Amino acid sequence: MNAAPIAQPGRDTSGTTLDSLLVPRPYHVIAKRLETHDVTTLHVVPCDGGRPPSFKPAQVGMVGAFGVGEAALSISSEVHQLSQHSYTIRRAGPITNALIDTPIGGTVTVRGPFGRPWPIDDLDGGSLVIFGGGLGLAPLRAVIHEALRRRSDFTDLRVLIGARTPRDLIFRDEYAAWDERGAHVAVIVDNRDDDWAGPIGMIPDLLDDQTRAEVDWVTAHVMICGPDPMMASVSKRLTGLGVETSRIWWTMERNMQCGNALCGHCQFGPIIVCRDGPVVNLADIEPYVGIEEL
Repeated sequence: MNAAPIAQPGRDTSGTTLDSLLVPRPYHVIAKRLETHDVTTLHVVPCDGGRPPSFKPAQVGMVGAFGVGEAALSISSEVHQLSQHSYTIRRAGPITNALIDTPIGGTVTVRGPFGRPWPIDDLDGGSLVIFGGGLGLAPLRAVIHEALRRRSDFTDLRVLIGARTPRDLIFRDEYAAWDERGAHVAVIVDNRDDDWAGPIGMIPDLLDDQTRAEVDWVTAHVMICGPDPMMASVSKRLTGLGVETSRIWWTMERNMQCGNALCGHCQFGPIIVCRDGPVVNLADIEPYVGIEEL
């Protein structure tokens, strides 16, 4: 009597090859960093001792807590950090709470990476302007580092950051280094605290007279990540400055379940976000921007 075949990652017991993006891979949590009162970055490495897969900025991993579920999370580490991946997570429910509460040395699962990245490889020079609202800065961190690495490719590089309060700013200790490496970094908050000496307002307010005058908006490429109303508001200001919608990209943080375009949970108009996004061109989605996520 022949023994049943042993199930292995990437194969089912009949020997048929499976899509590797459907197979969870266990990772150890090697470090945790508290970004804000409710946001933590997990640094993880594969349990098998190998390297995590390569990725491009804004690509997503389906990160799982055993017995709880998976969440779609953008990889927030640098693409050239080959030894580990980082995921920056806000407490928002059972899955994210379980992931954040995984102790150092504990295990999570990861599938991916999935999705369409920021198109930094396809840009034709000009200015690059990056808007990050709140936790939306996490999917942008990798492309900021990549843009800094390629700083000579752009006539101007700006990183415009907004949050509700100073205590909600993530990666705050990196802003000065980004500025020193050639990005013009500006930060605004909705509400100040006693230690805040910067501007107060909404992130579109960073498009002040000086910024509008200094950037060549006709040649500008723009990357935006944040709440949908913020992305829509910024985009409206930008098109008023002469930026074509075809030069504006958003990340769509929709409800991804499978990550492999099978379940339909993340459908947005004609696109499936885990397959056609998370980065999308505004010209392609403009008719559907007013659709609320269910």
